[in-house]
Parts: sequence; structure tokens; C-alpha cells
Amino acid sequence: LLCSKRYRGRCEWLIKDDEMLWRKGSYGVCSHRGELFRQRILSLVETAKRLGRCPQEWLRAIVKACIEKTDYPIPAELCASSPCR
Repeated sequence: LLCSKRYRGRCEWLIKDDEMLWRKGSYGVCSHRGELFRQRILSLVETAKRLGRCPQEWLRAIVKACIEKTDYPIPAELCASSPCR
């Protein structure tokens, strides 16, 4: 999956201060979009932990792929149950 142009700038901003990302994900939300963000981050963190991977490294790789307009990194373990490119 390629990152949309809409999110590329946000990803560049977030990668500069990933501590801010975790604060945002840790303290409640005030909007539907904030809640979706929280759910997705928590899902990524739990999936990474179950796969024995570092959630921050995986997130950094996703953000980097978004900025560089390349495919998101999908762990091989996740491809075993569904077709991946």
C-alpha cells in the first residue's frame, strides 16, 4: 500500500518527534479521527508485540515508506495467512 499525499506531510512531521506520537496516543482523544488514530496505533503495537518485533521500529519503517512513497513494510508472519505482494 502506498501512502496518500494527504498523510505524507503529517508523517514527516511525526517522524521528527516520535515522543509526541506516543503522548498523543496515551492521553484520551476528543474526536472521531483521534479515536481512529488511537485504535490503529494500539493495534500496531499489539501486533508487533505478538510477532516479537519492536513497535516503534515498525512504525518508523511505515512512516519512512510513506515519506519515500514506497510500499508499507508488512512482516512475513502476517503474509502467511493472507496473500501479500
